[in-house]
Amino acid sequence: MTLKNFALIGAAGIVAPRHLKATHDIGGTLQSALDLSDSVGIIDR
Repeated sequence: MTLKNFALIGAAGIVAPRHLKATHDIGGTLQSALDLSDSVGIIDR
């Protein structure tokens, strides 16, 4: 099994939930997420 680790920069944008779901769906692990203006709480999910 190959480990799939991801980092997401710009995690508060409109497309971020899709990227987070895709990471989960392929069995990946989100190692890091960053957005300087996370006003919508997407990272907290």
